[in-house]
Amino acid sequence: MVTQLGGEAMVEAAEFRANGYGIWPELVPVNALNALRAAADALIAEPAAADGGNHDINRGADRQFLHKRHADFPAVERFLFSPFMRDVARVALGEPHLFNEQFVVKGPRTGASFAWHQDGAYVPFEHRPYLSVWIALDDTTLENGALSILPRDLDRQGHIDPHHWDEIGKEKVGYDGPDTGTILPCPAGTMILFSSLTLHRSGANTTDRPRRAYLAQYSDGPIIDPSTGNPRNFAKPLA
Repeated sequence: MVTQLGGEAMVEAAEFRANGYGIWPELVPVNALNALRAAADALIAEPAAADGGNHDINRGADRQFLHKRHADFPAVERFLFSPFMRDVARVALGEPHLFNEQFVVKGPRTGASFAWHQDGAYVPFEHRPYLSVWIALDDTTLENGALSILPRDLDRQGHIDPHHWDEIGKEKVGYDGPDTGTILPCPAGTMILFSSLTLHRSGANTTDRPRRAYLAQYSDGPIIDPSTGNPRNFAKPLA
């Protein structure tokens, strides 16, 4: 699978640049998918998760972002830094570095939607675009909060759009127009790759089960915060 992935990387890279995203259905190895699910369930069970975790965009049990805990789960850490993930990230990056990682959990029946935004808008200083690798841990449908993407030519639209903070939704909003984008329901184990410049959103979870996903973000070298001179989040190479 990794050899095949490497052989197709040039074609995928061109499509990624033209559209701002790419999809690889059911690509995640079963053992890695099971490890991610187990880690997600362990974090959900922690007392702190009842408040949604320690992220300013959490909305209690409705929408949880449980992040920066890969070192507590050796199987997850091995997956993040594996040759497999290095090959995946090289579709968009030269020498990938882990920038951030988090589980995204939408609670049953009340799981909150997430507004149109660019991931890069959450980094409060100028920086090079990075890559988000969104992994479905459950079958993702229109009913439980599938992702939607607004395709973007990264060579022509290589910038962060204006965003505003929505206090009620506890999120940044970068687009509120009529375009519904491309909706991407997908089976568990699917990877959806998109640039930090690509506008995306997700719907609410109206089903009786949680909707779990994992987001691994990689940058082409460290992203340095100019206010501190230190890397923002992580800066771990996949060498």
